[in-house]
Amino acid sequence: MFQKTSRLHAWIVVVMLFLFMVINFADKAVIGLAAVPIMRDLGLSPQQFGIVGGSFFLLFTVSGLLFGLASTRIKTRWLLALLSIVWAIAQFPLVGTVTYPVLIACRVLLGAGEGPAYALAAHASYKWFDNTKRNIPTVIVQQGASVGLLLAGPCLTFLITRYDWHAAFLALGVVGCLWTAVWLVVGKDGTVDETRSVVEPEPSPAVVSGQAEGMRFMIKRIATDRTLVGSIILTFAGYAVVSVNFTWFPAYLHAGLGYPASDAGWLFSLMAGVSIPSMLAVAWISRVLKDKGASSHLSRGVMASAPVALAGVFMLCSTTDISPSAKLVCYTIASVLSQCGMTLSPLMVGEVVAARQRGAWLSVVTALGTFAGVLIPPLIGHFVSAAHGTAAGFENGFVLLGSMLIPAGLLGIWLMNPEKSARRLQRQRMARETADGQSAVAHEESRSNIAQSL
Repeated sequence: MFQKTSRLHAWIVVVMLFLFMVINFADKAVIGLAAVPIMRDLGLSPQQFGIVGGSFFLLFTVSGLLFGLASTRIKTRWLLALLSIVWAIAQFPLVGTVTYPVLIACRVLLGAGEGPAYALAAHASYKWFDNTKRNIPTVIVQQGASVGLLLAGPCLTFLITRYDWHAAFLALGVVGCLWTAVWLVVGKDGTVDETRSVVEPEPSPAVVSGQAEGMRFMIKRIATDRTLVGSIILTFAGYAVVSVNFTWFPAYLHAGLGYPASDAGWLFSLMAGVSIPSMLAVAWISRVLKDKGASSHLSRGVMASAPVALAGVFMLCSTTDISPSAKLVCYTIASVLSQCGMTLSPLMVGEVVAARQRGAWLSVVTALGTFAGVLIPPLIGHFVSAAHGTAAGFENGFVLLGSMLIPAGLLGIWLMNPEKSARRLQRQRMARETADGQSAVAHEESRSNIAQSL
């Protein structure tokens, strides 16, 4: 009976984390859906609006690192509740009179609250499922992002066109408060105790506290572990596309391809809707391959990376001389495929780091990867301004994205190898144990020699 209750609560937590990600990505999407009226009301140029989009990611990396380290000492339940409250607080100032600095400040605050979100949500779900059963829960949580975009398109567009863009921010703030209230009632940390075949060499306690020695350990580990490097590259590539979707995709549909504003909301949702079955299919294939004895390099590394390279091809196709509807199809396929790396990378990170530090490492990898959000939206804004808001400006940016995705995917295929990372960690652990043993023997011999001399 206890086990049934525990399994039920595990899936309740997964549902709440799914809704957590729904709100998270609706918060991200609203700025793009309201781009045209915001630029009109505040008198912003495309380049200024690109800065607004990039400002969301300004503290994204920093907060991801800090909350990741905090997750080694504070229950995930409380961290997630804190994040959702910050999201709500960041929405309410945009309900009334808004200036350009206030808009940027609210997006910076929102980014600080959302930077650690997915890493901590994944970490919270891992506490309820062991390594062999994480694919489906992980994808369900991750697909909260797609559902958030799917719902944001028509729902927030309705509020924006029926009332004004301020109403959309009000609705998101209220929903964030409601989620927090429910989470404080049903949210709970799981107690899955993983048995690992490879034990990560224990760093100094400073790793947990975030002091200099711990940061040196993390930097060294990131620089020398191929799976972690690959995860950062794939996350960077995926978030480059995600940040463009949030900031510029609705404006591209309207100003670049000529779709009405009302249709742009539905088309934005359609792209997200295509992502849901696609990511579930990727997770299912990955799980089947793993169950049939395939290596993690194949079942997770290649499955995460190859679609990203293919996404680059479709992204470049979207800039060719084809019809607007064909451009939309190519861009949608590219956007969906680019997210495969972000879906499966956390699973591989979970394979090669210590369970008690998993939340910190997931946050570090996510934080470094999502730095793409600081760079790419303003750069797209520069292209759009240079082309006077025409489709050519957007497509020049898409050429940049395609040129980034292809090598990122190919590098991922080569780098993402959890088994090789695990063997390397095993050798490090054995070398450390040998060195500690030799040090202990030498110390004992020294004490013996001193005693004899006395």
